[in-house]
Amino acid sequence: MIRKSQLVNALFVLGFPVFGFGSYYGLKTGISKGMMIMSAPFAAIIVFYLIDALYRKRLGNLLTSTWLVCMLYIGTLAASMFVALRHGIPGVQMGNVLLSCLVFFAPFNAAVVVVFYNRGDPSFRFSDLLFTGLGALLALNILGYLGGVQSVGHSFEGRANFPFIRGIYTGAHVLAVWAMMLLFKFGAPGRKPVANALAVLALLVALFFMVKINSRLSFMIFLALFVLFATKAIKAIRGLYTISLFTMPLLLSSSLLVYQVLSQPFFVSILQRVSKEDVTTFNGRSYIWNAVGDWALYDRTGILLGNGYKGHYALGMLDFLAILWDEPHAYNLHTHATVTEVLVGQGILGVVLLYMVFWRGFKFYRREYLEGTSLSPIFGGLAYLLFIWQLDIFCYGTDIGHAILFCMMAPLCLKPESKAAPE
Repeated sequence: MIRKSQLVNALFVLGFPVFGFGSYYGLKTGISKGMMIMSAPFAAIIVFYLIDALYRKRLGNLLTSTWLVCMLYIGTLAASMFVALRHGIPGVQMGNVLLSCLVFFAPFNAAVVVVFYNRGDPSFRFSDLLFTGLGALLALNILGYLGGVQSVGHSFEGRANFPFIRGIYTGAHVLAVWAMMLLFKFGAPGRKPVANALAVLALLVALFFMVKINSRLSFMIFLALFVLFATKAIKAIRGLYTISLFTMPLLLSSSLLVYQVLSQPFFVSILQRVSKEDVTTFNGRSYIWNAVGDWALYDRTGILLGNGYKGHYALGMLDFLAILWDEPHAYNLHTHATVTEVLVGQGILGVVLLYMVFWRGFKFYRREYLEGTSLSPIFGGLAYLLFIWQLDIFCYGTDIGHAILFCMMAPLCLKPESKAAPE
């Protein structure tokens, strides 16, 4: 007989490769169809819980304030879609707005349900479940890539373009998060040699595809964090969260230093494309970030509550880049960082809420890491997200980084007494 926890666990793991396939299917046949597929396993978990809760009368005050903070942030994200609908942003229609909201809310709440159903099982490891789900997503993409399936998302000729994912850099980020969690699978030398050998092989495969994807920023951040975790120097570092707040300004102000580092023979041989213009402007991202900075300093239209999804288009903020990059419309562009996209679309309110989410997650998982609990591996993945959300769109909206981040928050969302024992 299948237990309820086994059913929701299986759906949760399945949710990540299905999310990836839905991204591919949506780009190929229609975004609305894709979003229905992306959210289906997670939505099924929630529907199953709601039916079970009504039957078992399990409604109660089990949720923490962290769940509320997460829901408030996702609520501002959903509201930004309706603002875009009101502004008449091209391509934004009521159907895909509602489906986008489902993609925003479903993975997070499904993860909370998974934790709820497993709360009485002392052998349950949420980090293993998340790790397995991301591994299944990567396996699907690697098999698809090796099988010749062509990516229909953002891609570059001659590089590893994973097909079942939103874009080429999304693949690099998922690999980095997974590899940071994989680091915790290594045992002491001499113990479990087969398991250690398999972990080394998996890590080499992940590194190989990171290099093939050739994302300079993600590789630099991954490498720095991987060394800190591998040497356990991360235990002695104080203020990591505070440092992460200044990731973008630090990079912009030290672009020449970044170029000097990346132009060393080791990085040139790995990353290949190390031109001064590309590196110092971060492949043109600095033009976008400076435009957002100018708006925040001198214009500030909608800065408190935001200008809605694709708010930059409503403000004409990136029109000059559409001309420069020969794009037909500025709404095809985004601000290339989750923090700037949230600031423009959801305002200071959205940014503050997301900072609160990251702070609560960082504080919780750092404690778990120092205590060596089963949730420790998530700290490695979260540390990567802590920096990359300031430099890429990965953690925004319907991209899978948003789902990964909020799934990581699920163990914080139930009160300890609700996890202590089953009913």
